[in-house]
Amino acid sequence: MNAKLIVYGHEYCADAIYLQGYLNRNGITYEWRDIEKGDPQLKAELRLLARGYLSVPTVIFPDGEVMVEPNPKEVLARLK
Repeated sequence: MNAKLIVYGHEYCADAIYLQGYLNRNGITYEWRDIEKGDPQLKAELRLLARGYLSVPTVIFPDGEVMVEPNPKEVLARLK
C-alpha cells in the first residue's frame, strides 16, 4: 500500500496542472510524478495503471485505489 497520494502528470496537460493547483490550494500533500521530465520508467508505470494509455492525471490513493483522469472534486471527495 502507498503511504501517500501520488499524481502522474506533466506540464503540458491542463487537467493535470489544474489538479495539482487544486491539491496545493487545499493543502493536500502528494507526490508529483512528471512523465515527461521524470524517470523514463514512469511512462511504463502509468501504462500499467491506465490500461495501456498515458492518461493524465492519474492518481493513486494511499490505499492503492487508482483513478484515471479524475476531476479535482472527485479526488477531494475520495480523500474525505
